[in-house]
Amino acid sequence: MNTQRTRLSGMCRGYHYSAFLIGFCGIAAADLAQSASLPLVGNPSVVVIGDSIGEGVQGADAAAATQVFSYANWLGSQMNAGMTLPLIRTNLFGVVGNTSNRSRIDPAIVASNVSVSGATVNSLLNEVADPVIDTETDLVLSPSYQSQIEYVEAQAPQYVIGWVGNNDALSAALAFDQLNASQLTPLADFEDDYTLLVDRLGALISAHGTRVVLANVPDVVSIGFLLDAQGAAALTGFPVALPAGSYTSLPAALLMAFLGNDNLIDDPDYVLDPGELETIRGRIEQFNDVIAQQAARFSIPVVDVHGLFNTYLANPPTFFGIPLTNRVFGGLFSIDGVHPNNIAHALLANQFIATLNQAYGTTFPEISSQVLHFLFLTDPSIDKDKDGRVRGRLGVGLLETIAFLLGYSGDVNDLDPN
Repeated sequence: MNTQRTRLSGMCRGYHYSAFLIGFCGIAAADLAQSASLPLVGNPSVVVIGDSIGEGVQGADAAAATQVFSYANWLGSQMNAGMTLPLIRTNLFGVVGNTSNRSRIDPAIVASNVSVSGATVNSLLNEVADPVIDTETDLVLSPSYQSQIEYVEAQAPQYVIGWVGNNDALSAALAFDQLNASQLTPLADFEDDYTLLVDRLGALISAHGTRVVLANVPDVVSIGFLLDAQGAAALTGFPVALPAGSYTSLPAALLMAFLGNDNLIDDPDYVLDPGELETIRGRIEQFNDVIAQQAARFSIPVVDVHGLFNTYLANPPTFFGIPLTNRVFGGLFSIDGVHPNNIAHALLANQFIATLNQAYGTTFPEISSQVLHFLFLTDPSIDKDKDGRVRGRLGVGLLETIAFLLGYSGDVNDLDPN
């Protein structure tokens, strides 16, 4: 702890932080935002399809402030593809999926990143946007009234980046008051849907020479949203009698903190036991086998996000002596404990770029170490001075508002360990 604080203090002085921030904002924020807001002219060279990670959800909301830092936007920037995002206006009460408090900043822009929060493989194939904006699909794809796959087929881009399947497993981890692994997509249904997805992408490869990259499903049990006894105790402020090898959820821990006791975990609906965890992990392994087998039919490269995340858990990326962990505020997840934060999106983008270059002989540049260090410094969801608080993004959705009111965010001096 003292070593980390000394390094951070020295870093803040050594980099002359104000000048450093101004210099790099032009690279890591302003340029990203500018390219993300440009109107689409002609067919895009790159289209990204997928779920909330692609859409850029952080802190349980997708808004312009988070979307510009998505791995999809980084890919557009590094591939010089002019990625166009469906930038969303939100407020203090915005929640992804709720369109009553959120709207498109420019409804006329046709996006080239059409990833939709909550998408499963089935909904990517079948959920069609319509002119009445009452779903996240409507909000993202409008004014293109198609499903994600139909949009790809209509555009026939040079590259398709497809990362979907997370929600076919993730719902089993997010059901905080019904943690029993029953929400997993049946394997047969997943296989049927993913086979159809690859068939349709394969038709693009055959007809237009489209280059496709897919990605597999990480271990959703290891997200920051799920807490072991130590993690739950850190949030509640008192010991939580979770059995070894079992997990509860972030909302359950916050509720226990409010109640002042850990009686909630006596209810098995609030606990994932080792057997349920094994069921989830076993199904993810089966999903990833399907992804690999189907992608191989058209020689489509697959980004091994599952392996990457496991590597990060075993050997965390470290910036200024501070390792990135999967704990809440630990550096890999936004404050919702589910979605990657700014620095994690950039690390993911580099993995996609490496896979692209290896598979297709391209030379797209990875995000530099210098920019990665800037993203770490300015990431609003990392507790850099280890005081239990983060800077946060007040104004970007309901969860950010709640975190500020509860005192978990609002640390304007997070870069200063003194």
